[in-house]
Amino acid sequence: MEEFDELLLRIIDKTIRYVFGDINAGIIYHYLKKSGCPMHEIPTKPNQFSEELRNILGSGRGQLLGAAPILEETILEALCAELKIKVDMQSATCFADYIQKLRRVYDENGGPRHLDNLEGRTAHPDTNVLAEDRK
Repeated sequence: MEEFDELLLRIIDKTIRYVFGDINAGIIYHYLKKSGCPMHEIPTKPNQFSEELRNILGSGRGQLLGAAPILEETILEALCAELKIKVDMQSATCFADYIQKLRRVYDENGGPRHLDNLEGRTAHPDTNVLAEDRK
């Protein structure tokens, strides 16, 4: 498994457990596995993960007041904090697209060895490159 995938899974697990507790996290993971998206496959199936979260938590029309988009944003914010970059989340991009963009930024900048070089920089949502590198 790639380092980015391990980081993503760690952030997702930490966020879900923090928000819902261990017992409910286990229920969510069981549902995801039963739905064909086990935890270890989330990095390769971010769209399915997002869809299943919406099935469980809702997307704004009932069910826990649309908790899925809020949870996704929290996961993305935690991942950005870990990568020490900022991403504009005001655009209408979906969770899976953000994951792809962050993966590209991570890979383009040398992975974990160069994370300190990313601190405070902004990943441009359209070009998938750090704003300072777009010249």
